[in-house]
Amino acid sequence: MKRKKSIVLLISCLWFVLPLKAQTYEDYIAQGLAAAQNQQYDEAETCFRNALRLSPSDIRNALTYANIAHIQEAKGEKLKAIDSYTLALDIAPLNVPILKARADLYLSLGNYNKAAIDYGNILDVDAYNTDALLNRAYIYQQRRDYQKAQADYERLLSLDPNNYVALLGVAILFQNANKPQEAIARLSTLIDQYPDKAELYSIRAEIEAEANQPELALLDLDKAISLEPTNTNLILTRAYIHLKVGHKYLAKKDFERAIELGIPRGQLKEELKQCK
Repeated sequence: MKRKKSIVLLISCLWFVLPLKAQTYEDYIAQGLAAAQNQQYDEAETCFRNALRLSPSDIRNALTYANIAHIQEAKGEKLKAIDSYTLALDIAPLNVPILKARADLYLSLGNYNKAAIDYGNILDVDAYNTDALLNRAYIYQQRRDYQKAQADYERLLSLDPNNYVALLGVAILFQNANKPQEAIARLSTLIDQYPDKAELYSIRAEIEAEANQPELALLDLDKAISLEPTNTNLILTRAYIHLKVGHKYLAKKDFERAIELGIPRGQLKEELKQCK
């Protein structure tokens, strides 16, 4: 009886010293992806970092660092995400999805110089990447480098002639380059293609107002507001133009409508006084 008991104890002791099955790199990655999908971001990041520690020289770590960066972005840790994307690109410098992710993040942070470099690197690999062309054109436009912006828009339109964003970008490009008539012509062509887009009438109205054509601007704003009747920005823009040309009754009507839609009355106190 005693002998039997000692055997049981020995077996029990051996059970506790046997190692548990070690987790592999793939196990950690799978667990991290599952946790990230469930928005368990801290757990996901821990899993990915465990994978990195397990195999620090694995070529797949480029994607693992990129996954960590995605998680950091989701957590609002944008600067940390930049660092993680950079570590990923140190391993795979020509990986287009990772370059794009970092470029887009730089762009959202207002770091146009570094974003433009990343978009340029993407285009060195894929000369016809429409997202990179579109975003780099936008950056050039913000820098007032209109010639380069136009070149990127034209290359994009040669690939996708009906790309709405690029067509609108070219129109705004001419507006910013102080070529209002060319901008209006481009917008008019767009309106023929997209007659139900309020923003097109709004932008054309803005250019017409800048060109001292308030009556044309008001017609376009009337159309835009008919398409988006609760858009306070459009209503206020029309109100200010009415006020500028002396249509006080119509201006007051628009200001009051904006107040009904949620604009604080105190914010428009001076404007309402001018309508008397």
